[in-house]
Amino acid sequence: MKKTALLKSSIREIKQSPARFFSILGIIFLGVAFFVGIGATGPDMIQSADDYYKKQQLSDVAIYSSLGFSKEDQTYLENQKNLETIAPQYVTDIQLADKNEVVRFYSLTDTLNQPIVDSGKLPKNDEIVLDIRAKEHYKIGDIFKIQESDDSEKNLKKYEFKVVGFVTSPEFIDNAKRGNTNVGNGAIDYFALLPEAIFQMDAYARMLVSFKNVRSTTAYSETYEAQMDKNQDRLDQWLEPRKEARLSEIKETANRELAKNRKKIQEGEEQLAKAEKELKQAKEKLDQGQRELAVARQTYNDKIAAAKAEIQLREQQIAEGEREVATNERTLTDAQREVDRQAGSLDAYETQLSQLETQRQQLEATLYQLQTAQQTFREIETLTAQVNTVPEEELVQVLNDIKMNLQLLLTQLPAENDWKSTIQQILDELSPETLITLVQDIQGIGGMIDAQIATIEDNLAQMSTGMNDITQGQAQIQAGQRQLDDGKQQIEQAKQQLDEGKRQLAEGKQTLAIEEERGANQLQAAEKEWQTGKQQYEDGLAEFTKQKETELPKLREAIAKLAKEQKRIDELKPAAFTVVDRESNPGYAEYEQNANRISSIATVFPTIFFLIAALVSLTTMGRMIEEKRVEIGTLKALGYKNGEISQKFLLYSLSAGLLGSLLGLAVGFYLFPTIIISAYGQLYNIKEFVTPWYVGYSSIGIVVALVCTVGISLVALRVDLFSSPAALLRPKAPKAGKRILLEYFTPLWKRMSFIQKVTMRNLFRYKSRMFMTIFGIAGCTAMILTGFGLRDSISDVVPIQFSKIWHYQGIVSFKEQPTKAAYQTYLDELAKFDDYQTHLAIGSETFTTEQKGTASQDVTVYVPENVTELPDFVLFNDRQTKEVSYLTDEGAIINEKLAGLFHLSVGETLTLKNADNQTFDVKISAIVENYVGHFAYLTPQTFKKVFDKEPIYNTDLVVFKGDRTKAQEKQIAEKLMAQDEIINVSFLSDSSTALDETTGTLTIVVWVLIISAGLLAFIVLYNLNNINISERIRELSTIKVLGFYDKEVTMYIYRENIFLTFFGVLVGLAMGILLHSYVLQTVEMDMLMFSPTIHPVSYVYASCITIFFTLVVGIVMYLKLKKVDMIEALKSNE
Repeated sequence: MKKTALLKSSIREIKQSPARFFSILGIIFLGVAFFVGIGATGPDMIQSADDYYKKQQLSDVAIYSSLGFSKEDQTYLENQKNLETIAPQYVTDIQLADKNEVVRFYSLTDTLNQPIVDSGKLPKNDEIVLDIRAKEHYKIGDIFKIQESDDSEKNLKKYEFKVVGFVTSPEFIDNAKRGNTNVGNGAIDYFALLPEAIFQMDAYARMLVSFKNVRSTTAYSETYEAQMDKNQDRLDQWLEPRKEARLSEIKETANRELAKNRKKIQEGEEQLAKAEKELKQAKEKLDQGQRELAVARQTYNDKIAAAKAEIQLREQQIAEGEREVATNERTLTDAQREVDRQAGSLDAYETQLSQLETQRQQLEATLYQLQTAQQTFREIETLTAQVNTVPEEELVQVLNDIKMNLQLLLTQLPAENDWKSTIQQILDELSPETLITLVQDIQGIGGMIDAQIATIEDNLAQMSTGMNDITQGQAQIQAGQRQLDDGKQQIEQAKQQLDEGKRQLAEGKQTLAIEEERGANQLQAAEKEWQTGKQQYEDGLAEFTKQKETELPKLREAIAKLAKEQKRIDELKPAAFTVVDRESNPGYAEYEQNANRISSIATVFPTIFFLIAALVSLTTMGRMIEEKRVEIGTLKALGYKNGEISQKFLLYSLSAGLLGSLLGLAVGFYLFPTIIISAYGQLYNIKEFVTPWYVGYSSIGIVVALVCTVGISLVALRVDLFSSPAALLRPKAPKAGKRILLEYFTPLWKRMSFIQKVTMRNLFRYKSRMFMTIFGIAGCTAMILTGFGLRDSISDVVPIQFSKIWHYQGIVSFKEQPTKAAYQTYLDELAKFDDYQTHLAIGSETFTTEQKGTASQDVTVYVPENVTELPDFVLFNDRQTKEVSYLTDEGAIINEKLAGLFHLSVGETLTLKNADNQTFDVKISAIVENYVGHFAYLTPQTFKKVFDKEPIYNTDLVVFKGDRTKAQEKQIAEKLMAQDEIINVSFLSDSSTALDETTGTLTIVVWVLIISAGLLAFIVLYNLNNINISERIRELSTIKVLGFYDKEVTMYIYRENIFLTFFGVLVGLAMGILLHSYVLQTVEMDMLMFSPTIHPVSYVYASCITIFFTLVVGIVMYLKLKKVDMIEALKSNE
């Protein structure tokens, strides 16, 4: 035989036993496909995301500034090394009141964060493109309108845009999230892109930055993360000088703007004051005109009334005058007759009066002389009175004076006076000696003079009286006549006056009528003019009031805003720069975590697949070699070397292993990543993905596959190749019979039927096949149970965490601990909601905890204001014992995952570290069930004792009755967010939905695992059953020849299979529990714990699937047994 015949024989062997060949190929194919497929899915997801980020030029970081960015900032950064691209961008969040939506508007950049146009085109001028999430509300060509009042900060120039397209952004790969904001209900509904020219903001909101040294580095890789840490450190150093510089720019610009605004406000105030002054003057003038008009009206009325009264009086006077004239005429006639009667006595009175007048004149002349003499005599009396007192030398002078006066007296006395002789005698006798004796005589003369004067005066008086009587009588008569004459004249004058009065009265009436009409017209004109002025004033006042009501609040608001702005500017601190990396982009970190979960699964299950593949290959190749013992012996007898003989089996196993590997690589690298990534496509907008072949996975898959086939073949050949040809040419001696273990249990063994005993002996006779079958079935069952267990663990997180553990539905976050008034306002607003039930104020603060060998973890410390109400909001129970714990001053309650990571137990101490690297030790009082995040609950007293400060209650947990729709939750959040103190309102339903979507996607991966494990179970069961039948074909033919029916022959085998399946399932369930626990530890993230509980129904599912494949294989084997040729089988050894 030529050596080429051996090659032909090897190929013929494949054709002669296709079931065996394809069973090996199938299990290798399945193992390699599962290994490379699941293993490559995580890297494929990462590579697809990295290609997407690079294609769309996703920025490495975004820099935010408390003072915004200017062109100077951009220029400064562009001059720094290692910065590849700097893209400033405007960003503003606006709540559309009419649609109750919060939209984030970005300015379109030419470089970084390039959007992908889903439909339409990018915007120009007055156009806009929207997030694809807005497709349900808009279509291309629609007008996107923004109420001007919605843009309270006036960041946009226009408010109507034409929708020209819908886009996705590399910044938002998560289809469900668009980030948070402090506008509206705190969550962004979708984003929009506008040309930069549409914005009118003072400064850019952020700077997008990409670095040169990570341009070719794969995102999510350790190299990228490490390099970015260094880049961010350098970026912080570069930004340090810009803090003060930016502050100076802001203050300088702001102060200039404030100065302009102050001037505008001042001008506005001056205009208002001027208008108010003009109105005041107009009012004063109007009031003055009203007063003057009233005075004029009163004056007019008074004048008219006076004139009418005067006319009436004149008419009365004229009538009275006429009556009086008539009376006077009658009286005058009577008086004239009396005057004529008295006129006869008037002549006698005149004669008598003439005589009396002569006498009076004489008496008056005499009286005058006597009075003159009396004055002279008074001088004499004065001189005589000095006689006794003057010295003698002066006596002569006195005497002479007396004489001279006496002489004068003689001349002054009337000529017919009898006293002159007496006076002469005294003159004659007068001497110094006789002076004293003559004094009395001299004084006597004075008395006579006085008596004479008195007599004359009496006569004159009597005469005057008589003359007066006469004169009066004359006067009366004359007066009476004159009066009569005057009366006549007056009567004539009165008649003339009455006539004149009548004429004047007629003229007065006419004049009055004219003046009355003229005055009324003037008053009416003045009234009209005043009314016109009043209307103008009222119009002006109304306009002023309207403007004042409009402008004054604006001015006041502007003044207040100006003062506030000035205060804000004065209180401005240097710019605080916040560098935000890609981890903050919605979905970025979660995408990596999902990829890592898939990679974690890939580290466990393919190993089990390959172990089972090795086991099946060992059994299969061992059976093949056993069947070819005679052929091997013949070839050795013919002189073939061991290497040449082994070529047939190595070629057989190599063909199955290599072909299965290549098919596994082809299918695995494409099918599994496609299914899984497509499932994740529901969560992310990364539509294009790559499925490259990885050399590492390919090499490992092929090597392991060849080890499981070629290596196992070498192991199986080693005995026969070193055996002699004679031994190989003889049939292998059957194993010596011996008692099995069950036979030692006599009571049990005796009660077993013959068929049962045969089944037991057959099972224990082929121990290797039994254990291989049991462990093959157990491995598949374990993987199926692990798949269902993972589904249970993942799906349990949402209901347990969000319904069982957390009883509240809403979380309200404040800027800081609110004032009593602000908190009361918040509670009042809460009370307005019909389904509101209760609330709990709670303080929250984030710390970190570290331990060598364990990654640093963030721990949120919660401090409830009212500890007794906490059980109504959070359930603290032990997951295993179900024992409920309560928060006390004895220590902190922490979550189970945190305790497991750091190997903590009750009574031990948890060390927390704050941002200032200060450490705090907290005693653990209880460890409770929790699945999301790490926490430590403390009482206010414990918090104060540990941290030496009072807790700040900056969070409120809210419980509502029943379920709420998304619209209701959005409405609640919007109303609460209207308060300045509140910065965010979130509902657990959002977190629950997001986590449910993530776990739902992971469930697809689990189903891929379950289906793969099921297929593996089918191949294993089919292969082992096929081998079992092949090994025992003579035995089965013998019992069939002895009269066993087909069903009995089938049950002969099936009893063994049922027994092996039963024990394989039991072992598989036990292995599944261990494997499930291991996989959970591998798949779980540090901040997330899956429920370790496998639902009872999952055990049923895993068992049923295994049993189902057992039944399917049994049916196939039954059909095969029916076709067995017993005669040929019994002659096979011949």
